[in-house]
Amino acid sequence: MKPLILFAFLFSIALAANAQVPKAMPPDANEFYEQSMPLLRSPVKNFILQSAKVMEHRKSNTDSLTTAFHKNPLFKGMSNADIEGLEVLVMVQASLNTDAELKKMVLEIGRKNDKTKANTPESNKEQDAQLQKIMDRKSDMAEQVSYTMKKITGNERNIINNLK
Repeated sequence: MKPLILFAFLFSIALAANAQVPKAMPPDANEFYEQSMPLLRSPVKNFILQSAKVMEHRKSNTDSLTTAFHKNPLFKGMSNADIEGLEVLVMVQASLNTDAELKKMVLEIGRKNDKTKANTPESNKEQDAQLQKIMDRKSDMAEQVSYTMKKITGNERNIINNLK
């Protein structure tokens, strides 16, 4: 029953807000992302976008991101703060991708329900499970981003300058 309530809540929010998904990211992380992305060199921006895409349908893991950044010649010699800034950017982008996925899923469920007018308990459970998985992924990302943002607070401007 609880997952069905979650689904109904998310669905009503999506419809009421023109299918917008509530943001889970800390506001300072979104601000850092918005300030950084337009200024980044194309190779850095492309790596962030590709890394975020790879994270789709996976549990987020900053350790694997750190390893990927350190192995990439593009980021050789960068400080830990710069790498942590990149992690935040990837996680925020992954969250944005997840928002789009969730929005699409909720709209598809709404269209499907409008057409069939009959939901089976099995399809509701499957939809609820998918939605719960996505929301859990977003929550994990937000938690990791919040932790990393605390580590880089005060260095955001320097990180942006180093990534230009």
